[in-house]
Amino acid sequence: MFDGLKTFIEQIGIVLIIILTAYFVLNGQMSIGMIMYHVLLFNNVSAPIRSLHRIYDEVNDAMIYSESFFRILEADHEIEPSGTLKPAIHGLFELKNVEFYYPNGHHALKNINMLIQPNKITALVGLSGAGKSTLISLLDKFYQPASGQIKLDGIHLEQIDTQYLRDHIGLVLQKNHIFQGSIFENIRYGKTDASLEQVMDAAKKASIHEQILQLPQGYDADALQLSGGQQQRIALARMFLKNPPIIFLDEPTASLDAIASEQIKHSLDQIKQGRTVIIISHSLSQIIDADYTYVMKEGHIAEHGEHEALYHQDGVYKQIFDAMAKSLNIEKIAKTFEEDAEEETHS
Repeated sequence: MFDGLKTFIEQIGIVLIIILTAYFVLNGQMSIGMIMYHVLLFNNVSAPIRSLHRIYDEVNDAMIYSESFFRILEADHEIEPSGTLKPAIHGLFELKNVEFYYPNGHHALKNINMLIQPNKITALVGLSGAGKSTLISLLDKFYQPASGQIKLDGIHLEQIDTQYLRDHIGLVLQKNHIFQGSIFENIRYGKTDASLEQVMDAAKKASIHEQILQLPQGYDADALQLSGGQQQRIALARMFLKNPPIIFLDEPTASLDAIASEQIKHSLDQIKQGRTVIIISHSLSQIIDADYTYVMKEGHIAEHGEHEALYHQDGVYKQIFDAMAKSLNIEKIAKTFEEDAEEETHS
């Protein structure tokens, strides 16, 4: 509204100048060329004023942002809580009656009870906003539950040293943090003392090594210049290098094409062995591969069990699974494969 008012005043000023100079021209007090002269003079005078308005806006915005910044600096009591225990991590998560509210009051998780077994793949399935990513954030101690208990290997999660916990968790999200720096530095973030050979091996597992070698600067190239899909693979390479006992995967192949997704799936299948893996995915193959599935709806656990049992319950899981299959046009794909098999048989 303020910007509109400034523009209106400027336009009114020009109109008034034209009217006044035209009046003087008609009365023989000025030449017609003076109209353009006064318009240019007005623009020259108003330009610094517009700059002052812009500076005022920028200073005002800076003051608003600085209030939030200094409020964070002064909030000593809001230091991230951390325990002191550093136990051996096996990956058995137990959640009992867990509730969570966001600061705006949204009740994101409601009476969550789960048992996530070590050396197993656990899938979280549900529509957007069901609470899947929020649950992952609680297990990684980015959020604290409002009530209820979360235990890891029988120890209350709040008693475990936060940094120690995160050092033993591999986290791959839909949108991962890629920082300013080389590809080598970004991958080695998963293990800061890793050698170039180890970094390259991790890149190979993430199916990004060949593409890196094609870049003029290779592993020294700026990681921020990579495409979204390539950055996703950098995050996966970082996780392969870290080699943690617990892995959280939130749509790990969301930014990848079909061929790259299949390559990554093969690598993920290898790293999943002997670890606690929690995966959020809309990929049918990744959901079917899970040992156990929890179905979330509007913040609570609607169903849980193995794939076959869940599907035959004819509940939420079946609805979601059928919708995924329908979106892929599974029947047509299956028909194509059948026709191709028949042609090969006849030939």
